[in-house]
Amino acid sequence: MSNPEWHAAFPSPTATPGSITPDSLAGFIREKQSMKDYLVVDVRRTDFEGAAVAGCLNLPAHSFYQTRKTIGVLLAPVPLVIFYCNSCKPGGRGPRSAGWYQDALDAAGNGTSRAVFLEGGIRAWIEAFGEDEDLTTKLCRPNDQWCI
Repeated sequence: MSNPEWHAAFPSPTATPGSITPDSLAGFIREKQSMKDYLVVDVRRTDFEGAAVAGCLNLPAHSFYQTRKTIGVLLAPVPLVIFYCNSCKPGGRGPRSAGWYQDALDAAGNGTSRAVFLEGGIRAWIEAFGEDEDLTTKLCRPNDQWCI
């Protein structure tokens, strides 16, 4: 007997959020103000290690559905909320959480904020900007050469 997917207990999102490229997100980070113009949300849980988009908020997908209404209220003033996971494949944590967030906004009648997901997730981000200290935060893991 196989274990069901982590998201099997929750309904699928009805919204289909768009996406943003790593280059476009880098432009937002360089030119705009976080929490005013955009917010980046990392939905990884136990795999939240190695690196992250600079300034991101970690809200694991595994508990996101249960808190989506509160998160929707808290983040509603932010015009663009960008979600990501490891690779953001269709049905993955990033696109799924973005959909749940958009569903919560739509249910509340909020037209000021919208959700998108990062194309290629953190993997594409690291490939493009992994060595840029202004755009990527490296997280410590034991025995990493850059971990103090």
